[in-house]
Amino acid sequence: MATRTLRRSARATEPVPARHDEGAEPVTDETLLALFRIVVGTATLAFFGAWAVRRGRFLVRLILAAQPNPERNIRTAFKANLRHALVNIFGHKKLLKWSLSGIAHFWVMYAFFVLQTTVLEAIGELYFGSTFQLPLLNSISLGGVTAYDVLGFSQDALGLLSLTGILIFATIRASQDPRIRGRSSRFAGSNLNQGWWVLSAEVLVVWTLWTAHGVRFAADHAPTEAAFISRIFGDAMVGIDLLTLEWIGAINLVAHLAIVMGFLVFTLHSKHLHIITIAFQELTRDPNRDVALGKLTSEPIDLENMTEETVLGVGAVEQFTFDRFLDFQTCTECGRCQSQCPAWNTGKPLSPKLLIQDLRDHMYAKGPFLLGEIDEAEAGDVIKIPLVGDAPGEAAVIDYDVLWSCTTCGACVEECPVDIQHVDTIVDMRRYKAMMESSFPQEAGVMLKNVENAGDPWGVGQSKREEWTDKLDFDIPVLEPGAEQGGQYEYIFWTGCAGAVDDRSRKITQATAQLLHDAGVSFAILGRHETCTGDPARRLGMEYLFQNLAKQNVELLRSVGAEKTKIVAWCPHCFNTLKNEYPDFDGHFEVLNHSEVLAQLIGEGRLVATNQLDKRVTYHDPCYL
Repeated sequence: MATRTLRRSARATEPVPARHDEGAEPVTDETLLALFRIVVGTATLAFFGAWAVRRGRFLVRLILAAQPNPERNIRTAFKANLRHALVNIFGHKKLLKWSLSGIAHFWVMYAFFVLQTTVLEAIGELYFGSTFQLPLLNSISLGGVTAYDVLGFSQDALGLLSLTGILIFATIRASQDPRIRGRSSRFAGSNLNQGWWVLSAEVLVVWTLWTAHGVRFAADHAPTEAAFISRIFGDAMVGIDLLTLEWIGAINLVAHLAIVMGFLVFTLHSKHLHIITIAFQELTRDPNRDVALGKLTSEPIDLENMTEETVLGVGAVEQFTFDRFLDFQTCTECGRCQSQCPAWNTGKPLSPKLLIQDLRDHMYAKGPFLLGEIDEAEAGDVIKIPLVGDAPGEAAVIDYDVLWSCTTCGACVEECPVDIQHVDTIVDMRRYKAMMESSFPQEAGVMLKNVENAGDPWGVGQSKREEWTDKLDFDIPVLEPGAEQGGQYEYIFWTGCAGAVDDRSRKITQATAQLLHDAGVSFAILGRHETCTGDPARRLGMEYLFQNLAKQNVELLRSVGAEKTKIVAWCPHCFNTLKNEYPDFDGHFEVLNHSEVLAQLIGEGRLVATNQLDKRVTYHDPCYL
């Protein structure tokens, strides 16, 4: 390894006289320096370490206190999720959808990984002196470049990139300041100070690192010349006597460890906790989310085995499953979900981010009681406040209007860089309100009654489900339950409630049927035998009604031989329910959206354009498609 001679003052080489007290062993300055490093450094590590362990233990116990979720288990989901976790965490797949902030986060995260080596250097210096080096790295070389050269360069280069990323984050935060932009800022409602503290701590970590390595350069025992920024810091300290340099190094060392350990404690108490929980979040996620954004978790309901203790849905925070607790702890408050939420952007009170934050804060507040650390008297109002109110403005963790403003479109889930399942959390709470308390908006009650009694949200009735065919100049076969005729046709055309009875939607159904007919496709419908898939009921939390309709429809489809052919649906809600949710009720069918079928027919030449459309067209990409 190359070395160089540095300029020092004459005092740097003069021996420092030891101080003597009569009748006592002499205490040298070197001894005082070593004692400072060991005693103060160890005390710093012990203080913050004990604090971190205590908080970490609380967080782990809190997760374990939640309800189990058989659908999300690291033992069964690990293999299926490993690739996704690696791509999403280390490859920043979702974060890089927003390029500038994604690149900045990429730099800061990888700097975080590499700069952990400086913590090892600092601890080694604490106990083995200022000349400590990580073992073996200078003995590994290739073409004259040692492993320490690579490490030193990487530490400084990523430190510099980290500061660049921090500057980008600071600029974004300043430009998005909610005090100026109001609710149009994606940071509206976030813990703003926490974000600035994170950025400040990261700057201090890098600065103290460069100072520590600069002292090594100035004292002429740097392990590598490749640390190009640390060398600049070292040049600035040339001429300072050796003892002073050692004290600067020791004080900076303790400060560096205090900042790093303090940052760890802060992380365990803040939104920054995602750097620890993200791995567990991604490895236990439902792998089906990759192909089915609209699928909701199933909660099988068996009335015969229900007891007074049975709870449907979630009416208290402890009734959430462990993966929801992970969601709460992993939220970064970045506001991407909020920025894309149609409810928030149209002035409604729902913000997916704020909903998760409120549930997280309530979980932490109620945690000591759930873990038996405090009793009811000590817990006070935190255990009395309802999870969701029964009227707008009523004191509750989640306001009534917030819960019922969600359209379950899934934009929040699509945007979330840490895969939080906001929609499932909302529907869990709706299930409790709808089924346990019969509390839901008045207009929803009318719709649910129509679905249950008439088989569609408008209450038109199944007898009119074939009327849309009257305007066609060809006949469409109607399948009869039990006849198992499905295998005789290429497709069973599922029209859906809107497609059968709503005047505007009927035009889509008629156009789709006409195109299938023109392409020579053989297809049939269920007509008056078809009923609602139950999706509207499920989204509103009436899971029992949905499950009854699901079982009824699965039985119907099997009886007409749907397993021997394909189902085509144009309604995105029907498509999602038939394809992604009915398998939970033993309904395994091949389901296609009409856009897929029409594209295939065009590709095969079975459909040919008859005229040119000279208009500007907007294609609507439905939520669940």
